[in-house]
Amino acid sequence: MTKKYDVIVIGAGNAGLAAAATAAATGMKTLLIEKNVYPGGCATSFRRGRFEFETALHELANVGTEENPGTIRKIFSDFGIDVNWHIDDTAFRVITADYDVTMPAGVEKFCCEMEKNVPGSYDSVRAVFRLGKKANEAFKYLSSGKPDPNVMMTKHRDFMIMASHSVDTCLNALNMPQRAQNILNTYWSYIGAPSDRLDFLFYVIILDRYINLGPAMPIMRSHEITSAFEDSVRRNGGEIWYGTKVEEIIMKDGKALGVKIGEKEIYGSKIIANCHPGCSFGSLIREDHIPERALKIHNARKNGAQFFTMYIGLCKDAASLGINDYTLILYDSPLSVKQYEGCRGLDTSFIMVNCLNCAFKSASPEGTSMLYFTSVFTEDILKDVTTEGYKDFKNHVAEAMIKRYEEKAGISITPYIEEIVTSSPATFARYINTPGGTPYGYEVSLWDSMIARILNSKNERLFGNLWFVGAHGERTDGYNSAISNGIDAAKSAIKEIKQDRETIA
Repeated sequence: MTKKYDVIVIGAGNAGLAAAATAAATGMKTLLIEKNVYPGGCATSFRRGRFEFETALHELANVGTEENPGTIRKIFSDFGIDVNWHIDDTAFRVITADYDVTMPAGVEKFCCEMEKNVPGSYDSVRAVFRLGKKANEAFKYLSSGKPDPNVMMTKHRDFMIMASHSVDTCLNALNMPQRAQNILNTYWSYIGAPSDRLDFLFYVIILDRYINLGPAMPIMRSHEITSAFEDSVRRNGGEIWYGTKVEEIIMKDGKALGVKIGEKEIYGSKIIANCHPGCSFGSLIREDHIPERALKIHNARKNGAQFFTMYIGLCKDAASLGINDYTLILYDSPLSVKQYEGCRGLDTSFIMVNCLNCAFKSASPEGTSMLYFTSVFTEDILKDVTTEGYKDFKNHVAEAMIKRYEEKAGISITPYIEEIVTSSPATFARYINTPGGTPYGYEVSLWDSMIARILNSKNERLFGNLWFVGAHGERTDGYNSAISNGIDAAKSAIKEIKQDRETIA
């Protein structure tokens, strides 16, 4: 007899792990299937020589301290997951042609430092964080169940106003000096869209979570997070099959019934796929089972930015090299719109450099340090690269990134490189199976941002019994967004299962 599960989850990335942990914790018979031999997707680490490199995580928002916990810390606590966090007291250092500033975490400290760098900016920047607090309160109310429209119109009347205007429009309305706007907009690259295309509501929520609670890093790398989720799934009776590739989602009459693994069919009441729809249509789901509307929705959106990432192990400690910043961001232009435009080609106009040793010295062996370089590209940078020229292409980008960092930061690292590994968009595509290897899913815009996606999510569920989760989902990109997206999908699946059982009873 074919084994049947309540919930089958495809893919053990952040969203898939969170979905499986949620289903298993409520007593659902849960199966998590992952094609790789370990969990995590982007949330993992790897070793080269004596260094353990973080694959993709820069930092998490919305974690907070035990005394002042954010949503992510609360989620992990609910699952019985204990992660050893480092909460940094610096938000970022950013260098452009016009300024070099280091901004602290903590709203009041951030506003005071902005005033120091841009006199006359304090009131407008402080107003942004007040609106961020209101936005988070309104979002929490919206997520609590069935919100009352009258309450939204009265208590949370600023919510829809913020959601319908861009970051640029609202910052101008607050009379914020342009230089302060430029510094405040530094985080656009964490989302992959510039300030004239981002809705203000979405951005102030992110700002509030990063600056108010401080950036967080798991001391044992993001693999600590995924291992803890894995343990939660197993502890609550869930099954995990690694090294197992799902060949097809079994569909009938518009509904998902199970999955096919080789010639074997596994059936489940609900299916949650931690997969990008664009890579699932025609591969996991046969074309004759895909509604035309699903293809139109996918084609209306632009795939998110691609990453080129470089991991460097240095045989000298960070302090002696003059490296003092956990997060250093290099932009050519101070304007986010120009910064975004500069990411279309191969000139590495945007580079983020993270040094985990500046957060905690024990990140690498004594007397050494590690740097993670990330450059974002908004167009397909591999389209003209041949198989024969791929190695030269990677070396060219890597050399350009190192040279620019050394020039702009005034730090020499080349003589001390002990290990170096490069990951192009093709590398990411191989491991996380997204279009062009984008970790960002779909690019957000004013018409297709978080609130718009959440409000329209029911209309986009075009496959019965099936949910797609991940960075492309309604909460958009980011580790914490993917985790929440997976939990939301699992709760929705559990609710339907219970309703189905009540109907049968």
